[in-house]
Amino acid sequence: MMAQKRTAAFLLPGMLLFIGLTVVLFRNPAEYPVIVLLFFSFVLATGFAISIEMASVFAVLVALIELGAIGFVHGNDKAWVAGQFAVLWAGLYMAHRYAARDQQDEQQCSEGMRQRQQALWALQKEKESLEKRLTDLDSQAAIRQHLSNAVHQFSSLLDPVIVRQRLMEFVRSTIGRGTIHYFAGNSPRDTMDKWVMERKISLLVTDLAQDTRFRPSRDNDEVRSVLAAPIVVERQLVGIVRLNGFEPGLFSVGDLRILESLSVLASLALENLQLLNRLQEGAVRDNLTRLYTHRFFQERLADEILREGRYQTDFCLLLLDVDHFKRYNDTYGHAAGDQVLVRVAQILTQSTRPVDLVARYGGEEFVVILPQTPLPQAREIAEQIRERIAAESFNFGSEAAAQERVTVSIGISGFPNEATIASQLIRVADTRLYQAKQSGRNRVIG
Repeated sequence: MMAQKRTAAFLLPGMLLFIGLTVVLFRNPAEYPVIVLLFFSFVLATGFAISIEMASVFAVLVALIELGAIGFVHGNDKAWVAGQFAVLWAGLYMAHRYAARDQQDEQQCSEGMRQRQQALWALQKEKESLEKRLTDLDSQAAIRQHLSNAVHQFSSLLDPVIVRQRLMEFVRSTIGRGTIHYFAGNSPRDTMDKWVMERKISLLVTDLAQDTRFRPSRDNDEVRSVLAAPIVVERQLVGIVRLNGFEPGLFSVGDLRILESLSVLASLALENLQLLNRLQEGAVRDNLTRLYTHRFFQERLADEILREGRYQTDFCLLLLDVDHFKRYNDTYGHAAGDQVLVRVAQILTQSTRPVDLVARYGGEEFVVILPQTPLPQAREIAEQIRERIAAESFNFGSEAAAQERVTVSIGISGFPNEATIASQLIRVADTRLYQAKQSGRNRVIG
């Protein structure tokens, strides 16, 4: 822009000066040497003021004028003019060389500037990329820390309710967007819950309005983004953890991976709880009858003695034995004997209260602890049990056995009137059970 202004400012006066010198030259040929010198100065000034190219144009014009006017010069003046002419073109040649070198330097400088600009731009992009990677790494490190904490906490939880609470907390702290919901049941709330329930896989919806898999619902007409993962325990879906967003694109694939990881950790924690419960059940429950084991009965009996002794209340112990049990095994096989034991266990459970403890004492013997129960009431309960078992009809697989009956004999002992320690209570009940057997079986003594 500055060069254009300089050219415009110089061009008109320069043309007028050039024309004036030409007129003076042809009117006063005697002044030829001086005018040629002025032309020479004008050409050089043009080169400096405008450009070498413009100076070359004027130099050509000057050369033509000089060739036309040199006939007016005589003697030594011609030699002097020719020398000036040679100096002019030599100067122009040197100026061209200088301008070409200057232009080359300028181009090299411009190219260097361009390369440096590109390098700076590349460095800026690399800096931005590095900052983004560092931010991503920080975010990933934070997420890994959250997941590590989740692994540690989930592995130590012993309550399914706490597992669910921790899951919601970790989802909130790691993803931190949308509203969190937990669904546990057999009736899905909408088509998205149904989709997850049927497939037992996670779900990401970036824009519900554009997703043709799902129908709009009154309950989620404002929801635009959805993130959901199933809680699967031993191949059974027990729940769905879900995040709803009210704008499209709120959740990413990375968020889905985080939710999947947390849901898997929660699923494993619940599976571990189930396995632990089974192990505990196996330790305190009889495999055949599902009643408590002899060992667990002994522990509870000791606790009951301490508790009833502290509060000075009564409790009773029932010891039962299936009459002629060996005959069922020998006649109909061990499966028939197992059937008798299982059914007797069921009747005992149905005939007692939730606070009572029913256990398999060993073989065909059963024991019942009746807390806060005096001896007369214990006799009534024992009689009801005996009558219900005697009224039960057993079918062992043949017509002759269709009306087979099973009876039990029961011995009772009471705390604290008859015994104050566990071994004494069991001994008294066992003695009375033996008396019931000796008295003809199918009776209660206590």
